[in-house]
Amino acid sequence: MERKDLFMLIKNGLEPQVSTNFSAEDANSAAVNAICEHFGITMNSNVREIRACEQAAFALVEEAVDEILPKRLENIMGRFADVRTFARDEEVVFTISKIGKNRAKLSIAKGARGGIYRAARLDTTAFQLPTEVYTVAIYVTLEDIILGTYTLAELYQNILEGFEEIVYAQTIKALTDANAVASGDYDNQVTTASATIETALDECIYRIKQFGNPIIMGFYNQLAKIQNYFINETTYPSIPQQDLDDLRRIGHISLYKGVTVVELPNYLKDEYAQGDEGWLLDDSYIYVIPADAKPVKVAFKGDMTIVPNTQPTGSQKWEIHKLMGVGVAMNHNYAVIKVTD
Repeated sequence: MERKDLFMLIKNGLEPQVSTNFSAEDANSAAVNAICEHFGITMNSNVREIRACEQAAFALVEEAVDEILPKRLENIMGRFADVRTFARDEEVVFTISKIGKNRAKLSIAKGARGGIYRAARLDTTAFQLPTEVYTVAIYVTLEDIILGTYTLAELYQNILEGFEEIVYAQTIKALTDANAVASGDYDNQVTTASATIETALDECIYRIKQFGNPIIMGFYNQLAKIQNYFINETTYPSIPQQDLDDLRRIGHISLYKGVTVVELPNYLKDEYAQGDEGWLLDDSYIYVIPADAKPVKVAFKGDMTIVPNTQPTGSQKWEIHKLMGVGVAMNHNYAVIKVTD
């Protein structure tokens, strides 16, 4: 089997194109059979024979994931983020287009693991975004895939969720703390109590509309408090039927006064911690962002690398390394609402 045909089967196994005649199981089986045929192994091969070709097999998986991961993240975050891929020797530069004269006060914040943010270099219509290596680890071997313990789709989903968590964490931290490095006197953060969320939203939406069509992003426990009210014939506030349908379906409204509402995921870093201590991201914030401008910039640089790492216990994990940068441009063009209670 030619390498390009094997590569396409692996890609389809990682992200199956399901149809009435072709299921995800079929896609995985076709990819696994092709890997076995290409490397001359079977389900009955011993561990040494499988490990002898494991690195080469994962190199193909690495290449396939590298091709589809940025597109998948763009589908997930495309409403507010500009996701781009750069060659390893290419300078990571984003061009900011259609900047009005009154929107020239721009700043950029780069997320750091330690929570420290610093200004990045800013030119007239372009800026450079620094990148660093991020790592996602998985406990899956080629033997697991051949024996059917894990599918290629499950392998890819673990990688995708790992990088999605990293991107979201860096994005939220940058959005929340970017004002610390902003130039100018305008503070883009508004503080409010739960009872006055709608008032704060109205104020922010009015401003952000000057920069593009706004969207509202936040975490479930804050979005669940937002309501569209209207006054009925007896002057009592009522909840529109569409909002009631949204509450039953997803737990919060999906449209606030014509503005799309998007729920951000949060992640448990300690499932045994009590209260807010167990969550990765501070969920007391709501963000109003001009979706047209896509102020969040995500850069992938160079090739992904999958490296085996043998643990002291004898088990093996595969570490996926990728050069990536996450930053926020146009600091004054979005608003952050902190709910204090």
